[in-house]
Amino acid sequence: MWSPLLRFVSLAVLALPAAAQQTAGPPSRALLLELTSQARLAGTSGSRWGAELVARKLDEAGWQVEIDSREVLLSLPRRIAIQGYDAGGTAKPVFQRSERFDPDAHPAGDVPPFNAWSASGVVFAPVVDAGYGLRADYERLVAAGIDLEGTVALARYGRSYRGVKAQLGEEFGCAAVLLFNDPKDSGAGRGEVWPKGPWKPDWSVERGSISPMAKAPGDPSTPGWGSSAPGVTGRRLAPEESDAALPKVLCAPIPWREARELLARLTEYEMAGADGELQRLALGPGPAHVQLEINQPRELRTIHNVIGTLVGESDELVIAGNHRDAWVRGAHDAGGGTVALLRAAQRLGERARVGWRPQSTLKLCFWDAEESGLIGSTEWAEANATLLREKCLVYLNGDAVVGGTQFRGASGAPGLLSTLRAALERVPAVDGTGNLWNGWQDAAGVNGPRLGLPGSGSDYTVFLHHLSLPILDLTLSGSSGGQYHTRFDDYAQVTRFLDPTFAGHELGGQLFAALLLEFAERGRASFSEMDAAVRLADVARGEASWLGDARAERLAAAFEEVAASARSTSRAPFYPRLAAPAGLPDRSWFKNRLWAPGLETGYAAEIFPTLRSAALVSDDALDLELDSMIAALLRERPAE
Repeated sequence: MWSPLLRFVSLAVLALPAAAQQTAGPPSRALLLELTSQARLAGTSGSRWGAELVARKLDEAGWQVEIDSREVLLSLPRRIAIQGYDAGGTAKPVFQRSERFDPDAHPAGDVPPFNAWSASGVVFAPVVDAGYGLRADYERLVAAGIDLEGTVALARYGRSYRGVKAQLGEEFGCAAVLLFNDPKDSGAGRGEVWPKGPWKPDWSVERGSISPMAKAPGDPSTPGWGSSAPGVTGRRLAPEESDAALPKVLCAPIPWREARELLARLTEYEMAGADGELQRLALGPGPAHVQLEINQPRELRTIHNVIGTLVGESDELVIAGNHRDAWVRGAHDAGGGTVALLRAAQRLGERARVGWRPQSTLKLCFWDAEESGLIGSTEWAEANATLLREKCLVYLNGDAVVGGTQFRGASGAPGLLSTLRAALERVPAVDGTGNLWNGWQDAAGVNGPRLGLPGSGSDYTVFLHHLSLPILDLTLSGSSGGQYHTRFDDYAQVTRFLDPTFAGHELGGQLFAALLLEFAERGRASFSEMDAAVRLADVARGEASWLGDARAERLAAAFEEVAASARSTSRAPFYPRLAAPAGLPDRSWFKNRLWAPGLETGYAAEIFPTLRSAALVSDDALDLELDSMIAALLRERPAE
């Protein structure tokens, strides 16, 4: 309980005019306060407002600025209504809620809880407890003799991408899927809930997209090519063609307090879940029922990427990007990353004003519609694919960057660790104990720092998995909370719990500036083919036991041959040589044969996806694909 005096002081600070608040603290505080003063959902007036704000800040910092507007297919709600009932739905609802949204309002309002790409319609059906909505959860329901046809699956967030949960619900015959956060994952089970603490209260709801991004992210009506500018007629799938690839099930998020009411009315079947914990599964006599109505049209709307350029000595490109759209105000996701990138722009702009010029041309990209399915970055990169394949040295990705003041790891393409290390050594740790590399070294232990293989879920996806370019994905850690994709991911949450002093935001700006400088200075030498090959040889030996010892050893030996022949001078990464021209089986947009997002995880990476697919066919098919990969890896490389 706050004391009266403390409460008076806190309310007095909150009541200060925006201009007065902006003068207090480091520059990142004022940037975040302004950025989060409106909701920034893609396809709304708030998205345009956010683009103009970022463009103005880049221009003030001395960067050349372009607003790249594109017309894309989006999924925005108009009305969502839900009622929960006891058996049969004849009694008074145990809860009910109805919300409307106008995406054309000025200013944009806070968006109600919804899942982008849900089908529209009305469903009245009994509820089943689908655990975490994994395949094993649905299979256990079937094994218990429960008929899933036409039911409403109640599934917990976590352990897989939400779109996979909806996809599996549809596959098993459910008419609708309701998603909620279990309090033990991000609510009271983790600690004090808002406003006393940073964790999710029982009324809070996680929004999110259920687009099939593990098969093809981006605009569903332009798979594989860039969407056109507003008013320009371009190539586009017919509505029935794009709808065929999108969810046909109704899907909506609900708060724990509504999920709890439904769970309390289910007949219990205690069965072991995938994690060994007992889970309650339904149906049985007298299950709960739900009536769900969703009006959520899929329609063409305009999005706005903001591209800043600082021309260098060469036309080779070092690109950093962060999405600036948000489900509501998005102070953490991804306001923190947006502010960090703007602070990097300001730092580098100050150097440029006194005559400095980077060795490589720098681009800062502030993407729109990431939250809807990685749309802004995908469409821009598809439209500029030839330029990027020829000139882009690396793509540096942010997102919800500022989760504290510690650097404890990154994911990225093998071969970039040495350049990342040099950049981290440029940046002092906030606590004064060395630099960011030292902190990562200490946390990594005896095996030392290592890049994780990135799957999907953020804007690096098109660069890595479609264009075969090296990427790094970076975050700062040390603080946490349950604000993800909720209405209380806002300025107050950041200032009270996530980064009260804004040291993390300033550190993020330093980190991105150092990375841009290091990669621009090193040019093509920033990628080490030898390091990449050694790392992938380790992956083949240590993480691909399903290949069999002999095959895994053949693949590892091929990587080691590349490592042994790699020269110390600059060369292009070998990833383009290993791209699958026709794409991966059943998802032609993805070209990376080394790793890809798992089809039933969505975010996490699975190694050697074409080998996995071939192994399901036959040993002969597996050997043919292995021969093909090794031949591509070892074929004559370009002269230096």
